Amino acid sequence: MSQTPDRPKVGSPEGPGGAQRPPVLFVFDRLVTPLLNGVAAAVLFSLMLLTCVDVTARYFGRPIFGGFELTEIMLAALIFAGLPLVTLRNDHVTVDLFDAVTPDWLLRIQHVAACALGFVCVAFVSWRLWLRAIHIGAAGETTGQLKIPMSWLAYSMSVLTALTAVTLILLMLRPPKRDEPLTSL
Repeated sequence: MSQTPDRPKVGSPEGPGGAQRPPVLFVFDRLVTPLLNGVAAAVLFSLMLLTCVDVTARYFGRPIFGGFELTEIMLAALIFAGLPLVTLRNDHVTVDLFDAVTPDWLLRIQHVAACALGFVCVAFVSWRLWLRAIHIGAAGETTGQLKIPMSWLAYSMSVLTALTAVTLILLMLRPPKRDEPLTSL
């Protein structure tokens, strides 16, 4: 797998174009990114394994008890573990109609403003998830079949969303990149 110039190797102290990265980005890339990659990969593999075993067991009339609940929980874990990774890589869906004609100084302002607005929105969602987790824990809500407490999942979602908010702040420290137009599909 080759690295593009805009995406240096994980753990490299150099940023795009050979510039030195701020130390906090280096630490984030070196510790948090591989950890979340591992979590996401393990959850995805477990989800695949559960689905294969459940489908095979259904063929013999013996589905996995609570398989649907486990699938729901793993999907939520996969989505929220992937959110900081997608944000750090700046791989969200974007519309860049005017990027080709936008001056560099305005692109930098746009980048900082978008990251700041994203931080506020994602931090708000994280805070609301935390409050919801407190409510779920106080109510003692569990899944229907397996009786897994739901508060731990809501707390995890809140923490991962907060990590995404921190990622947006760190993303502001990186220079914006212009996307290359697609030449062919």
